[in-house]
Amino acid sequence: MEHYKNRTLVLWAKLKDGDVRAMGDLYDIYVDELFAYGMQFSKDKSHVMDAIHDLFLNLYKYRKTLAVTDNVTFYLFRSLKNNILKVENKNRAFVPFLLDQDEKCDEPSIEDLICSEEFEEKREYNLAKAITKLSKKQRKALFLRYTEERSYEDVAAIMNVSVQTSRTIIYRAVKSLRKQLFT
Repeated sequence: MEHYKNRTLVLWAKLKDGDVRAMGDLYDIYVDELFAYGMQFSKDKSHVMDAIHDLFLNLYKYRKTLAVTDNVTFYLFRSLKNNILKVENKNRAFVPFLLDQDEKCDEPSIEDLICSEEFEEKREYNLAKAITKLSKKQRKALFLRYTEERSYEDVAAIMNVSVQTSRTIIYRAVKSLRKQLFT
């Protein structure tokens, strides 16, 4: 795991220096995980892929001003989430409403919203961190099964393994995530 983290940090530094191949390597490492993560915020697959591509284009475009980070995964996941939500919020129509004088608003307070957002960010960070600890085969199987909603038979065919093996890979990946997140 430490080797994986060091590799991404080296690639990050190279990207900041203008190395296009480093950006491509980071893309190859993270694209499946970013897609799976992005699908939590939008059900439009093309919108999520566009957001991922925009993220990497912006990384290269603004490479000279990129922040120094010790966690590339969190940086990428957070940036993708912000990109997707920014577009999603622009697409929503604003509909003002008026309350009667006697009607009370049962909306959560700003403190509740901040606490909720902080909790959600921590949960997302922990999940992203846990996913990076899975093997590449496990990440691919989870992506195919839960993001692409493929059957175990499809997963087996795509990964060139038996159906039972695809079930085992997915079972062990989920078990590993539960162990990391709930212990």
